[in-house]
Order: sequence, then C-alpha cells, then structure tokens
Amino acid sequence: MTTNVERFRASDMTSALMQVRQALGPDALIIGTRSYQPSGIRKLWERPYVEVFAGRGAPQQSPAVPQASVPLSATTVAGAQAMGVVPGSAPVATPPSLAAREAFPGVTADAAVDEYERWLQPRLSRFEPRSLALVGPTGGGKTTTLAKLAARYALDRGERVGLVTTDTYRIGAVHHLQTYAEIMGLPWKVAQDPPAMREAVASLAYCDRILIDTSGRNFRREEARRELLALLAAANPESVELVLSLTTGKEEMEELAGYFKEGPLTRVLLTKLDEASSIRKLVTALQVFELPLFAVTNGQMVPDDIWFPGARQLAQAIAREAVTIDA
Repeated sequence: MTTNVERFRASDMTSALMQVRQALGPDALIIGTRSYQPSGIRKLWERPYVEVFAGRGAPQQSPAVPQASVPLSATTVAGAQAMGVVPGSAPVATPPSLAAREAFPGVTADAAVDEYERWLQPRLSRFEPRSLALVGPTGGGKTTTLAKLAARYALDRGERVGLVTTDTYRIGAVHHLQTYAEIMGLPWKVAQDPPAMREAVASLAYCDRILIDTSGRNFRREEARRELLALLAAANPESVELVLSLTTGKEEMEELAGYFKEGPLTRVLLTKLDEASSIRKLVTALQVFELPLFAVTNGQMVPDDIWFPGARQLAQAIAREAVTIDA
C-alpha cells in the first residue's frame, strides 16, 4: 500500500513549508517535523536541516465528528499559517521546568551517574516485537504514542504496519486513529470484542508490525479489567505495554500495579515527561511496577517526541537534574 505522507527537507522551516504548499496546496496537513544538527566530525561535511512530514488535507468532516489533531511546535504553526498551510493543531504549551526530588547524598555527579546507570541497565528493554498492545488508564496518550511508533516503523524503516483499535468508548477516538492511518497509508481495523479482535489480527497477518490501541478504562472496575484481558487473549500480542503518564502520583501507580499483579503486562512506556514535576518520577514508576522500560515520550509531536534512551543517557539526565537543582 502506498503512503500518503510526503517528506520535505530544507535548510530552514520557511523553505520547507514553501515546498509543502507548492507540492500539496494550501490545504496540506502537517503531521510532524524534525530537525537535524550534525555533531562532531560530521560538521565538516553535513549541514543542519529540517524535515516536514505532510499529507493532503482530508475532505471536510461533519461538525458532529471531532477532527483529530497532531500538535506541532509554536514555531511550526506560526510559520505554516504565514505560508498559508493548514497545520494539524494548535501550538504546544511550553513544558514546566523540572524539580528534583532526591539525589545521591555525599557523592560526586560522576558517581551518581554510575550508580543510576548500574541500576537502570537491567531495567531497559530494546526488544521490538512484531505485535504489541498499548494498555493503560485514560489520558495517558496511548493513541498518540501508537502513531509515533507507527511512524517509526512505517516512515523511518519502510515496514508494513497494521493498526487495530478497540477504543469505541471515547467520542471521535476511532476517527482519531483513522486520520493517522490514512495519512500514513496504513491498514487499520476496529475490534469491539474478542471475535472481532481475532479477525482483525488475522487480516493483518501480512504486516511486519501490528500495533493495537486499547481504550482507557477505569481499572477499579473488575468488568473493565475482564474485558481488557479477554481482548488481549484474543489478540495474543508478543508484548503488552503499560502506557502511563509521568504526571501520575505514586499512590495511583501503586493502585494500578495492584490491578495488574497477575499480568499480562510486559513493559512500561512512560509518557508526558515534559509535563512531569521531575524526571525521577520515571525511577519511581520502574520501582513500583517492577517492569522494564520500553520508551519515554516527552511531547505530543508525531513522530519526534518519543525517546528510547540508553542506560548511560538516562542516568546522565537523572543525575543532571539532581545536581543542577542542588547546585
């Protein structure tokens, strides 16, 4: 299946947006941006550039159906409007500054990094399964995270990616996933019950990856937990990722961990780092759930705002926050 997304590269955002307008017209829909800065010796032969991912605007939707949006940076939105191109959404608010919680008392910054790295090393997972399901409470960002993963596999790697959603509870939720799928040229299915889930997964068997988006539910309700387990059993994904916002308090984390004590969670995928009070909330989540970390999201931009950190890289970020606040 051919993709409906085109990639435009230029030395600056204004030039890239001009390309978008010339190629796709004033109704183009921007779905993501990224910037590249060469480092080290690469500066000798490479120059910085920006890329814009855009597709042709969809036909006008009925007012009763909410239009899905893909938040972009304020600079991109302002530039797009100036060029007469329709951006996918409004600007993203500047995230609050992070505040430290604890540090390693009485040790140097380098020693703190080493301590964190040793602790994090066995708690990171780089396994990329053929099929995975995203589960978690409402508001965690599952659908946007699914779109980031889909873009990573389909746009960056050229893989065939199939999408499945079970989220028929939220108004416009299916349309949200449909918008992402159609812009990227991906097959997608809706599965409301276990038989439909089995059929959906079977119909996407030719894909290199199958990504499943589940509805955010109130897991205090036993019925909601049973329904989720039944859908997961029918889908039989290789990995089940708990998508959890880092704005979640520790008590809520512990309560949620209790509901999934018997499974079927494989890893955690932590979101909204840009909105968290401290990057050390990530450490708290790993301690509470006792599951390896798959990825971290730090904004709503598709496909850029998802991070697959190494142990050293993450340890430096945690230690840097503590040292900066304590200094």
